[in-house]
Amino acid sequence: MPRNIGIVDQVVRAMLGLAVVAYFLKDGISADGLFLAGLFGAYLLATALFLYCPLYGVLGLSTYGRLDRSA
Repeated sequence: MPRNIGIVDQVVRAMLGLAVVAYFLKDGISADGLFLAGLFGAYLLATALFLYCPLYGVLGLSTYGRLDRSA
């Protein structure tokens, strides 16, 4: 599985994922209607952890290596 998430994308996904999961858990796990939000937060955390986004892979996108380091 090739890496397709850059460092900035990773940090943003991790912060957003933590925020969404924390919001989901604030009223307890049995909160109705927020289950999909919790899954989305877990997805963001997992992609940040593994540095691979399946959706990016399907669409042929990558944020890894976009910074120009020649300067």
